[in-house]
Amino acid sequence: MLQVNGETVDPDLIDEAFMRLKAEAEMLSELSCCERDDEFRARAEDEVIDGILLAQEAERRVPEPPPAEVRSAFEATLREWREHGASWDVLDAQRDALRAETVSRLRMEKFTADLWAGVDEATEDQVRAWFDTHQERFRQAPAAKVLHLVRFPKAEDPWDDYAQMLEWRGQALDGADFAALAAAHTQKPGGDIDLGWIEQQRVLNPFEAMLFSLRAGEVGPVFFYEQALHLVKACEVRPATTRAFEEVAPDIRAELAKSTRLAILKNLARSLRQHAVIER
Repeated sequence: MLQVNGETVDPDLIDEAFMRLKAEAEMLSELSCCERDDEFRARAEDEVIDGILLAQEAERRVPEPPPAEVRSAFEATLREWREHGASWDVLDAQRDALRAETVSRLRMEKFTADLWAGVDEATEDQVRAWFDTHQERFRQAPAAKVLHLVRFPKAEDPWDDYAQMLEWRGQALDGADFAALAAAHTQKPGGDIDLGWIEQQRVLNPFEAMLFSLRAGEVGPVFFYEQALHLVKACEVRPATTRAFEEVAPDIRAELAKSTRLAILKNLARSLRQHAVIER
């Protein structure tokens, strides 16, 4: 059981942080990160400890808000719970805990507002410099509007299926309606041939590598991918673009402010750890 300055830590808080950190890592890498579970667990524990230390410091520095302010915020909390389907019986059972959470939140809001009061907003030059060094963040991937014909070879020798796909491609190149060919011959369940707009997200993916080598209106070669033969037509193509600085400057300014505020909290938590009693 983990304790921070005598306060017992709810294990669910660590579990929630652990699952979030792991999910974020897996989303970025598109890989399962089970081998990094110990790392994510340690980071989750540190994150929760820092949060508790900051909450304790807020309670030490900030007196309990006036009753009227607490009452107004508490009523808003009750309304939010009701909107999410909580019954009055549940709210009555949780009333003391919800009020305590409301007071803690109000204290933390006042505490962080005081910490951030002297933080200067990023200058235009700082925003521009950040944009220049992070332009990959603002690139919009190329996209294509795609029609698709797919066949699933069953025979030990797939030559007949491949030859037939070559025949249909030849017909399309000679002017036949690709949509009609795909609708008549695709083996995709439901007969769906329209993939809509696809953004290029994985350069090394065989399907996307082939698709985004096509020009608008072009029918690609027959290729084999994920146990199937494919033919695709790129009906329309949108090239990659970079969003203009003027469009993204407000987002950059907000992100820089968030990073600065987070750094202030992390530095304070680091200093609070020097005198904290953390027991496992």
